[in-house]
Amino acid sequence: MFYTSVYISLQPDDRADRPPRYLIRIKDLIKRYREFLKSKDIDPKRLQSVFEDFRKIEEFFEDPKNLESEEGIPVGGVAIFSKSDEDYWEVVKLIYVLRNELVVDIQPYKLGVYAVESDFGKNLVANFSKRAIDAYMLDARSVRHITDNLDIEEVAEKPGVFKTSVADMPVFRTLRAKNMEALKAEENNRVAKAVADYLFQMYKKEPYDNLFLSSPNEKLVPLVYEKLHTYVKRTFRAELQLSWPTNKREVYLAVMEKTRELDVEDEKNLLQRFKDALALEMAVRGLRPAVFLAMMGNVDTLIVDPDFSREGFICHPSGYFSFEGECPADTEITVHTPDITDKLVEEVLRMGGRVEVANTPELRQAIDHSVGAIMRWKMEVQV
Repeated sequence: MFYTSVYISLQPDDRADRPPRYLIRIKDLIKRYREFLKSKDIDPKRLQSVFEDFRKIEEFFEDPKNLESEEGIPVGGVAIFSKSDEDYWEVVKLIYVLRNELVVDIQPYKLGVYAVESDFGKNLVANFSKRAIDAYMLDARSVRHITDNLDIEEVAEKPGVFKTSVADMPVFRTLRAKNMEALKAEENNRVAKAVADYLFQMYKKEPYDNLFLSSPNEKLVPLVYEKLHTYVKRTFRAELQLSWPTNKREVYLAVMEKTRELDVEDEKNLLQRFKDALALEMAVRGLRPAVFLAMMGNVDTLIVDPDFSREGFICHPSGYFSFEGECPADTEITVHTPDITDKLVEEVLRMGGRVEVANTPELRQAIDHSVGAIMRWKMEVQV
């Protein structure tokens, strides 16, 4: 009857300790959930499949080989969906996960995967010299090498000398320093235009959400940015420092490190946005008003403290959920959960909202170390 869904972060900090933090976390989640289910008035036969799911999931995380990609690229998070009584088992390896969570419900909780795929998007990394372009595409599940040293030498000829003739005899004359610098600048501009044109053609072929640029020639990146098509320029995220040539692993690590840096700035902006929305009565703090807004489909952005949890229940088939009271109809199936925040996150994602995890102390304090919600439209919150 029940599906078990789990999301576990496998970032470098989660792997560093011995035993690793992710293993302690999954064991703790399973232990607490098992004790929670045993405390409820549930037929033990209905829980046999769930407890078997728990055993298989714990066993999976105990083998480090399961936590690497086939290409040896680090995995930032894993989602597992299991239903042992139907031999259903699915593992999804991701760039990261929104939050660590264990969910037991009559449906698999897959919106967390779609949320990461949407949030991370498609990321094009273009590493280029004056001779070639090397490009990679990153999404939430993989790193693809899409262009291997595309030759642009025809637009990047080194103009150190020029050729003329005297009495039909070829003569080579060295350029003066001033002319040399001018020709180097012209060469850089031609290379930049070629790279910008390539990036636009790639965008038309396979639209991407974020663009990262890197070059061993520090002068080329700003020139390329200036020449980007308007559509492509909107996707520019940051400059990376990659070796030439590079590889998938280096690209992955560089993008993740830069993304973490940018997330810090994004969180500062989110904090100010939340404060401004509170002042305009367009945001709320606390679980009760956030659940109310989610049920009304009026959450643009949900902010969650990763350490916050509250016991609750979910009603099927209506989908009603709360941490107090009971299901609206006696005929509904009640599924108890040790953390109703998971269902709140799922509901916001289902309605097309965004979910942000509060990592900084300032943002956690702003939401009272629980949850906060920014509305789509202004409305009176009845709680």
